[in-house]
Amino acid sequence: MRASPLLRAAVNLLILPLFTTICAHAQDGPIPLRDSRPYNLLFLQFRPETADILAPGATSSTIQLDMINNLLIPSPMRAAVIEDNEYQRLLFTWQRGFPHQLEFTLQIPLLWRNGGFLDGIISGYHHFFGLPANSVDDPLGRDHWRKYQSRLQVINSQGKMIINQGNAFGLGETILTLKRLLNAPGQRGLAALRFGMKLPTGNTSMLLGSGSVDVGLSLDARYIAGRNILLFLNAGAMMLGRAGKVPGSQPRMVEGMAGVEYRANSRDDYVFQIDANSPPVRTGNWLADRAQVTATFGYRRHLNSRLSLYGSYSENGDIHNYTLPGFSNIGPDITFSIGLSWRS
Repeated sequence: MRASPLLRAAVNLLILPLFTTICAHAQDGPIPLRDSRPYNLLFLQFRPETADILAPGATSSTIQLDMINNLLIPSPMRAAVIEDNEYQRLLFTWQRGFPHQLEFTLQIPLLWRNGGFLDGIISGYHHFFGLPANSVDDPLGRDHWRKYQSRLQVINSQGKMIINQGNAFGLGETILTLKRLLNAPGQRGLAALRFGMKLPTGNTSMLLGSGSVDVGLSLDARYIAGRNILLFLNAGAMMLGRAGKVPGSQPRMVEGMAGVEYRANSRDDYVFQIDANSPPVRTGNWLADRAQVTATFGYRRHLNSRLSLYGSYSENGDIHNYTLPGFSNIGPDITFSIGLSWRS
């Protein structure tokens, strides 16, 4: 049965512009950032992604700078944990589309762990707005500690120092993924499956890598909820190789991400997402071993059809004084990210 002229006109006016706008930059999706607590960086993490894939032969390259401020010094119940440092991570990502609805991704990070520069800015922010800086993650308060330190320590229940790291600089762990779209592209709802492998390219003696190979699978979904609103969901499970320099490393980990993107116009996108994972390392401390959860608020600007600039801000449970662990929980005190992505 042939469609009526009125129906065809409705499709042209209402439906096609929707999918044209969405598909014009469907590959963007969530901000490509997960909970970057020091131990999470040692293992396989599937970066948040849409289920959409690049067309065969198309490529995408991204340079992203993450500025990660860690302050986790909870009460020493069963074990003492001290995470008081900053990481600057320069992450290069390259993607290419292949026939048969496949997409390959390569991620190479460069890590620098040090005392950083954000401590004074964060303390000034707390003082200016009269915000408390002593929650369960740091009962003594940020002002109690000397600023710009680089300490990554774990002391077990017997009083033995089992992890003791300061500054470090070098290559992090390299991650390879292969994604396969599970249904036809261009639909309102899409699903894809990603296989991931982490290669041990980071220096284990400086705790920039685990020293082992990790593998895992992630199920990715994207749904167009309205003309300007997209929903994203990732769920993954990983088998983790043993981290010889990290007592308490776990053999497996699960992770998830839920996000929403609002496309205000053809150039401006606003993103909110929550990512979570089970701890890949159990220190023995009652708080540090809780679920790793961060909330991220992001903005993306499409400079032209090939070039995009984005930035984001991520928080741990401090944002609500650890009263809503499903919203944000254990993770870096704060993370700022900025990235530039281009396609060819």
